Amino acid sequence: MEQRRKAAGELHLELTDMRRNPYLADYEKGRRETGPVRPAPRTKRAVAEKARPVSWGASGASQARYAEQREHRERERRGTRTVSDERRRSQRDRARLQKVRAQRRGVALGCLLGAAVLLFLLLRIVGGAGAVKTAGSFSESVRGFLESFGEERIQGIRASVFYQHPEWTEDFLTVNEYSRPGEPLPRVSNIFVHYTANPQTSAAQNRSYFENLKDNHERSASAHFIIGYEGEILQCIPLNEIAYAVQTRNYDSISIECCYLAEDGSFTQETYDSLIRLLKWLTEAYHLKPEDILRHYDCGGKKCPLYYTEHPDAWEQLIQDVSEL
Repeated sequence: MEQRRKAAGELHLELTDMRRNPYLADYEKGRRETGPVRPAPRTKRAVAEKARPVSWGASGASQARYAEQREHRERERRGTRTVSDERRRSQRDRARLQKVRAQRRGVALGCLLGAAVLLFLLLRIVGGAGAVKTAGSFSESVRGFLESFGEERIQGIRASVFYQHPEWTEDFLTVNEYSRPGEPLPRVSNIFVHYTANPQTSAAQNRSYFENLKDNHERSASAHFIIGYEGEILQCIPLNEIAYAVQTRNYDSISIECCYLAEDGSFTQETYDSLIRLLKWLTEAYHLKPEDILRHYDCGGKKCPLYYTEHPDAWEQLIQDVSEL
């Protein structure tokens, strides 16, 4: 009976609390459905924090020990950050060192080049004729390199050299696959001399013949220059493009066609003089020797230029005239 009365009293108390706090009913309902509320699991850090003697009632020794532990952890944290910073600083130092080394190599190379130039110039001044022969080609090469650095080029030749060419008229062919393909000329190893094989035809007429090949498709033929029997020079193809003149040597040579009047193929004096001047300029512009001047005959056996294949002594004299000009 007593128990029944006690249970009824508790129930009355519970109902009274629910009426006083309406959220309590929801809480009780949730607690019945989910079970009793358990405390959240404690982490290692929480356990460690709880174990610290941080209460105001703790002794001075405990507080000092806690302060020491805290300082120790802070030092460890700063030490980890310092290692990372040191790694980044080391990478920056290595990059900076590589840059400095590259700059030093460039400076050293420039100093060596300058010393070499000064040495050979000194040899030329005080060493006499023998030193001139020894140092001449090297110093000329170095001087040419220094002069050509950054200089404008015209038809693949330095502007200062190009404008020294003998007088000629530029009358370029139309770009086409039969006489001016427009392909680049990668290098110049030789200069070939030809004759037109059409006696008493002018430079302009032979130029028109090359131009008309784009329409009649008779053959593929052209030359960089045509020299008329009055000494006029026509440039048909730029010097940085190939011409269809020597079948196996179009990509490393320059060709010159010469007009003539005589049946034996000999050139007039005007043609000869213009040819010598043009050959002299070309050999200097491309750093070639007079021996690098060839007849079409020397590559393939074609009798061109006719007079100079039948008179080798005249060809030797022509080479000699170029070297002495």
